[in-house]
Amino acid sequence: MECKQPPNPRETAWEALSAHQIAVADLHMRYLFKVDPQRANRFSLRLDDFLVDYSKHRVTQETITLLMALADAVGMEQRINEMFSGVAVNKTENRAVLHTALRSPRKPLLIPGIGKQVAEVHEELSRVGRLVRQLHEGQLKGSTGKVLNHVVNIGIGGSDLGPRLAVDALRSFHTNSIRVDFVANLDAQDLGLVLSHANPETTLFIVTSKSFTTLETHANAMAAREWLHGHGCTETGKHFVAVSSNLDVTGKFGIPEEQVYRIWDWVGGRYSVWSAVGLPLAIYIGMEGFMQFLDGAHRMDRHFLEAPRERNIPLILGMLDVWYNNFFRAETLAVVPYDERLRLLPGYLSQLMMESNGKGVTLDEKPLDCQSSPIVWGSVGTNAQHAFFQLLHQGNRLVPVDFLLPLRGAPESNSHHKLVANCIAQGEALMSGQENHAEPYRNFPGNRPSTTISYTDLTPANLGMLLALYEHRTFVQAQVWQIDAFDQWGVELGKQLAGEIIREMENGAPGKQHDSSTTMLIRHFLESR
Repeated sequence: MECKQPPNPRETAWEALSAHQIAVADLHMRYLFKVDPQRANRFSLRLDDFLVDYSKHRVTQETITLLMALADAVGMEQRINEMFSGVAVNKTENRAVLHTALRSPRKPLLIPGIGKQVAEVHEELSRVGRLVRQLHEGQLKGSTGKVLNHVVNIGIGGSDLGPRLAVDALRSFHTNSIRVDFVANLDAQDLGLVLSHANPETTLFIVTSKSFTTLETHANAMAAREWLHGHGCTETGKHFVAVSSNLDVTGKFGIPEEQVYRIWDWVGGRYSVWSAVGLPLAIYIGMEGFMQFLDGAHRMDRHFLEAPRERNIPLILGMLDVWYNNFFRAETLAVVPYDERLRLLPGYLSQLMMESNGKGVTLDEKPLDCQSSPIVWGSVGTNAQHAFFQLLHQGNRLVPVDFLLPLRGAPESNSHHKLVANCIAQGEALMSGQENHAEPYRNFPGNRPSTTISYTDLTPANLGMLLALYEHRTFVQAQVWQIDAFDQWGVELGKQLAGEIIREMENGAPGKQHDSSTTMLIRHFLESR
């Protein structure tokens, strides 16, 4: 008698969704709204200040049921609990992933068993708080005895994108006279621009790198130290603090151990803004505001862990990403904040989602059998309407859109309702379209999906909730694709080759191992010097 393999639950759920997609592919959202007057209420979710409207998606209740069945088939609930519990879900590096512990209160704990990590986090938060207080009270002085009042964060990737976004987004919560700037790029013009309006006697550099060996960060830190020396600030240790786990290297650089703030190996760079990596934000808005930022993220953590799946915002949005990415072959996700304060959000999310889920190999080291992360891009509205909305409305690519919408505007604004109207109108136009077959160039086919995430105002707590929502949404995608969302081996080869080419340039000639194009470009540079 032939033994048959039991059906794979993921494959069964996937096949059911494939069949369903064929059945609903030609359904227009205009029809779905017409036959269901309560559609907006049934396909929207509320959490504190947030309203998440996903009714303008090409889904029926059966779609949601089948997407939840796929989530069940991949063990979503168990995977979520494992991450929160400190299981080594980063398989390739055999590491726990506990960024949620960074924003956990001491008590009550969401998950038993992480009390040690949470205690360490709060000990480090106390140290961060002391530094912030000293800066605000003018207690920290530089090499010449002048008060430090300008902070420059040197870091790249997760050591830059998160804190830079948060500081930019929360400028209205600036509570003191300390200026905060950011330097990331290896291009010396980045550092040079910041230093051109800095006073070396009053500048404090925060050098953020877990290893403290990141090429770009190390080069900029060395240049900053030389700048201080060149202006007579010889006690450079008074002008530097670090966020790192490598005390040996920070010590050799000249930063005393008591000026190094800890980051743990269970914190990934793109999930680290909640740690001492967020020091620039804490300095900028104060510790009270920073704790509100953490509390907001924790609120979303609790929701993700405890909300029933039909009301779970990160779960539903993550599964909708899978729906379009894998069943409609949509290759991108556009993020359009109608909030100038979130102008850096698309760039931040491009790292969060694409570095996390831009993978081609599964957890069991097999080639991935489906498309992984969408390309994440976007810009702030209404500017974006005059840049790429032509493609969204009339192009022949399906591009799901996230709209982010604050209900309150700047206090001095008399036209915020016009901004809100534009955002709402774009969602309606993408969904409903407008037929004009007599003039095809004026025809708007509609049926273009979008999510609108509205919030009362962009407070520290709401920003924390929003970023945590996208973190968990990214995690949901990864579980369906069965990939490791917490490594980033794809960045290594380019860095390795760059190191080799740097040595060749310093020696004055390309190596023999390169292809002809690479050799030509190296020689072209050397000849231009």
